[in-house]
Amino acid sequence: MAEHVLNWAIVGTGDVSRFIASDLAQVEGVRRNAVHSRDGARAKAFCEEFGFDRAFVQLDDLLGDPDVDVVYVATPHATHAAIAVRALEAGKHVLIEKPLAVDAVEGERIAAAARATDRFAMEAMWMKFNRVYGAMLADVRRNAIGETRSVRASFGLPFGRANSTRWSADRSSSTLLDQGVYPVTLALDVLGAPDRISADGTVRPDGVDVGIHVTFDYADGRFAQLGASMTEYVEPTASVSGSDGWITIAAPFWASTSYETRRGPIARALFEPNRTEHERRGFGYVPMLESVNEAILDGHRQHPLHPLTSSIAALQLLQTIKQTMTADNSETREIR
Repeated sequence: MAEHVLNWAIVGTGDVSRFIASDLAQVEGVRRNAVHSRDGARAKAFCEEFGFDRAFVQLDDLLGDPDVDVVYVATPHATHAAIAVRALEAGKHVLIEKPLAVDAVEGERIAAAARATDRFAMEAMWMKFNRVYGAMLADVRRNAIGETRSVRASFGLPFGRANSTRWSADRSSSTLLDQGVYPVTLALDVLGAPDRISADGTVRPDGVDVGIHVTFDYADGRFAQLGASMTEYVEPTASVSGSDGWITIAAPFWASTSYETRRGPIARALFEPNRTEHERRGFGYVPMLESVNEAILDGHRQHPLHPLTSSIAALQLLQTIKQTMTADNSETREIR
């Protein structure tokens, strides 16, 4: 490893891998080193398109390569923990496409492996590194809209078809894990863990949840209303409301370039919004990739903006939501 350069590898060649590969090209201190796919031709084509040095068909060969420093795990949910742990035990740092794992137990396995091997590990929650998201949280925490009282956030987009890889029980497909993690994370960041959860939605007979709506309630009267779906559009914006005003984050809220703050007397709040904007860099992953690369070079093993404890807490909450949904709905509905 050059003193100020890390060699990155990507495991998986799907859509997310393509976005990550493109944005890695904009990050200083990164060498696009290796790609893994079980399809050799696909791996080679990916390397040629995005400027990576080498293609691997066998994952063990990539993980055993001493030149690889950081592994981005961009495979189906069900494989995240196993691949991340293998990479850590091979001495690699890991950045894992969200969700970190399919449940909190697997998340703890990753955390334990990172501690045991003294390697960096993080869930790739790009929202946490988005400048608009960070500025919004800073405004909320300095009481720019007074005392925070509620959150509203949704992420509903009609992804694929019922027989697509996004709707696969074997791959642990789940709108909670794939889309719901964003509104849940926003609620946790702004309001903290709830005192009570109400949840409903649609779960297929094979256990794949494809639509959810959730309410978090807090003992002091605060609340969050959250939704996610992979069968239909549910407006992908978010808002945080307080005693003196509210903030609305433009779609898609997890990767937004702007938000509006409305506050003060009613007429001013309704008709005189203050707009905050930040330019998107690449597909939006650049700030996260830069921050992770810098953190590793500086010797950190977690990132303060998104430590593993935050990811595991979100997974625990997602599990509770799923259990609440299935407990309240004895019948599941067939989705085709």
